[in-house]
Amino acid sequence: MTKINESNIEDFAIQLLEQQGYEYIYAPSLAHDGDNPQRSSYEDVLLNSRLAEAVERINPDVPFAAR
Repeated sequence: MTKINESNIEDFAIQLLEQQGYEYIYAPSLAHDGDNPQRSSYEDVLLNSRLAEAVERINPDVPFAAR
């Protein structure tokens, strides 16, 4: 019997998202002390610059103030 653990589920979810066009980025590389820092501390849950870029890309016809 195969055991299912958190790592198996995470790997499966990553594969599914990549098949839909999402890009997987190893989280520690985005940390403030990582290779590609995109947050000022580990307490930052949202990557605000990525979120703003996505909102703009997905909603190009929505006025800037509404985004």
